[in-house]
Amino acid sequence: MDNTFIIDNLLRQNKSDSLEFRASMNKDSIAKSVTIMMNAHGGDILVGVDAKKNVVGLKSSTDVGRLLNDLTYDIQPSAPIDIQSIVYQEKNLLLIRVWEGTQKPYSYKGIIYQREGQGSATGMNQLIADRKTADANWERMPVLSASMDDLDLEEVRKTMELYRQSTSRISADEESFLTETGLIQNGNLTNACIVLYAKNPMRFVVQSGIKLSVFSSESASDLIDSQNYEGNVFKNVDAIFQFIDNCYSKAVKIDGLLRTERWNYPRIAVREGIMNAIVHRDYNSYQGFLQISVYPNHLDIANYGVTEPILTFIEFGNSPYSMLRNPDIAFHCYYRRLIEMRGTGIPRMLTDCKSNGFAIPSFTISNQVVKLTFPQLQLQNYSSDKNDFEALLDESFESLNEKVKQRMIAILSTIDKYPGLRTTTISANTGIPIKSVERLLSELSRVGVVCYQGSKKTGGYHLVNQSDDL
Repeated sequence: MDNTFIIDNLLRQNKSDSLEFRASMNKDSIAKSVTIMMNAHGGDILVGVDAKKNVVGLKSSTDVGRLLNDLTYDIQPSAPIDIQSIVYQEKNLLLIRVWEGTQKPYSYKGIIYQREGQGSATGMNQLIADRKTADANWERMPVLSASMDDLDLEEVRKTMELYRQSTSRISADEESFLTETGLIQNGNLTNACIVLYAKNPMRFVVQSGIKLSVFSSESASDLIDSQNYEGNVFKNVDAIFQFIDNCYSKAVKIDGLLRTERWNYPRIAVREGIMNAIVHRDYNSYQGFLQISVYPNHLDIANYGVTEPILTFIEFGNSPYSMLRNPDIAFHCYYRRLIEMRGTGIPRMLTDCKSNGFAIPSFTISNQVVKLTFPQLQLQNYSSDKNDFEALLDESFESLNEKVKQRMIAILSTIDKYPGLRTTTISANTGIPIKSVERLLSELSRVGVVCYQGSKKTGGYHLVNQSDDL
């Protein structure tokens, strides 16, 4: 997505402790500012814009990867820093976005930097107090009954590799990596570690599950399907995004030899909304749960049991910064590239909806519920026979993981609706890659659920009961 909207938003703001404009590049000075922001509440540094907010651009290109490596190496402890080169008004700018650190105090080349007036003993004591508070919050509380054997180490290794690419830091093993990033404290796995990486997180954190419901009308009483996602964050988001892709599908237009595809919903915006809800959940509340509701004409993402406001914007889209409730969870989602730069979620939602012709979403906050609504979304690819397909698959296969099952259901629903489709069209309608469609159709054919009818050039797939009627 074009990130110039981020620059537009920053230029509308005035310089502050969390926003700096710099006309030119000076690595040492920038590193000190980054350290100061980590020791405060985070912030943005826009390089190539002078103090009067004139866009002057950078005279020479900056090696973004080298700069990021230098900053992450020289600033200790490790914390996420995002650097992007953005062309704005035909000039090269550098945007550096800094997260508030959870392991204060931070130092650059061994020196702790703070805002002017905060360098006193009182200021240092505050940093130490902030560190103690961070260590004492829900995320970093120990789960004494959990061990490394309870973790999905493959998911940990995926994050380790992306972390290495972002920071050039190499951890000796999974346990060292989790310790370095704060998910192991004093030898104990933390709550955040369990939510992110446990094989069965609900064994330890019962409120970590996510519920997704589909309704046949605008009435909550007309429930036609309900899914409970009880895995770790990364397993859950894979399955949820696949389910929603299958619900809305793509529109395919063929004009002669030209083929175009377009999602029937604002995919980037909805993904941002779901990840925002996961990162900002109040996992510590016994009443807390995350509910995603798909109605025929809109989609709701609701966080229940929120005991304090999580959003600081005054009017939706005008001040798009949110308080980071779960920084450890957020940081690991950032390393996995499931969330973008700090403070860009809401404007990214707005931009995606506007640029693709969808209605603007809205937030409501009331009675300990924070709800994000995407209006005017038409449910496209959901069959009322879904439960029948699920039962059929359970009978036909000894075991299927949830992601494969949802993909098979989407394929069967599409063939049921449009008998005789070929793999390329099934892929386009479900959003499932062609190779995966071919592999799943082969499995469904093997157990006698679908069959191919006709010649190689003109034939297509049918449900077995459909082919019997031909």
